[in-house]
Amino acid sequence: MRASDKNRATRKRVVIALDMAKPDGRRKLAGIMSYLAAHRIHWDLRIKRGRDEFTEGGVTDFPNWGIDGVIYSLPTATPEAAACADALARLDIPLVVIDPADHPAFLRRTRRMAVVKADTESIGQIAADHFLAQGRCRAYAYVPDLLGRSWSRRRGQSFADALKRKGAPCRIFPSTRGQNDFSQLRAWLSALPKPVGLLVAYDSRAMTVIEACAAEGLRIPRDASILSVDDDAFLCESCTPTLSSILPAHEESGRRAAALLADLMDGRKPETRTVELPVESIVPRDSTLPESSAGHLVQKALAYIRANATRGVSVADVVRHMRVSRTLADLRVRQVLGTSIGDLLETTRLDAVRRALLETSDTIKEIAERCGYRDPFHLMRVFKRRYGLTMGDFRLTHSRAADASRRNRISQGR
Repeated sequence: MRASDKNRATRKRVVIALDMAKPDGRRKLAGIMSYLAAHRIHWDLRIKRGRDEFTEGGVTDFPNWGIDGVIYSLPTATPEAAACADALARLDIPLVVIDPADHPAFLRRTRRMAVVKADTESIGQIAADHFLAQGRCRAYAYVPDLLGRSWSRRRGQSFADALKRKGAPCRIFPSTRGQNDFSQLRAWLSALPKPVGLLVAYDSRAMTVIEACAAEGLRIPRDASILSVDDDAFLCESCTPTLSSILPAHEESGRRAAALLADLMDGRKPETRTVELPVESIVPRDSTLPESSAGHLVQKALAYIRANATRGVSVADVVRHMRVSRTLADLRVRQVLGTSIGDLLETTRLDAVRRALLETSDTIKEIAERCGYRDPFHLMRVFKRRYGLTMGDFRLTHSRAADASRRNRISQGR
């Protein structure tokens, strides 16, 4: 047997089931591929991109396909999805579940299984801290998901608990369990004391809240300051006003899931069966920036940074645009956003760098010049420090993910 054939024969066959239609699924996959690249691991991947590609019948065939392990992160809200999860939990195959929806079968299984999930407490705490730091809200409230799912209830409860510890009560919108609740939501929002700080379960649900506020004539953020969860940039940047959102550690959850599955497939017992990851950060946008002089000043800085960061502007350039002293500029940005002007510039530039790595075949030198870095070696050091990967490895992991997804579509005749 040739070495290449032997290598293919010994590769672990792994199924990865993620909702690739949503940004959290794509981020989790990026984290998985990042771990594999960093540890020079080569799995034979079968990527299932959604519920329609991950069926009960397919799961029961896993032993016949020689599947060695599974990373699973799909919703289980429907009877079909629940039956699929039951079938998966019954298999004696190494399994890592990311963000399980408290499915009973997963809770009962203890052998060759691990769980990675978001730390609900940290979501509630960071949201409460964000609103309380502004010191402008007379009331606080939470809007759960439309179906009243348990993770959504826990998210709201952690927010309410964090506020209670600071002596601030929290109102929770009553779930209508899947019924159209737009009229009820309008009336509820209208009756809340103003200004109110609103945490919403996730970004697409926040779109409905923004529409309800507009229908009631409520001004955002003056009357209602809105913060959501997941940071779906397409949604958050396309609405008016733009939506602030909490970014869970999706990529890190993918990395942890891959590490746990590697241990399970090699017969090693993980140090812990359940890994809880705190949220990564808040991505602040217009929906929570205070309608104060400080808020307007920070909005002015953000607009300038978004328009000019890749042109190589400096912190001094941003301060001159704000037309205040460096000390006051730094103070206001930290008060409102909890970060520095320099970090805002760096983050905006690195976002542009990541897009260029994914969407072009440009050299690192060309990307550095386009994104505002005079020295490509400095960019390489900054990128590695921020993301834990070289720029080359980052591009390679994402191209591998795309190739694996493409091979998967071909194998299924899509």
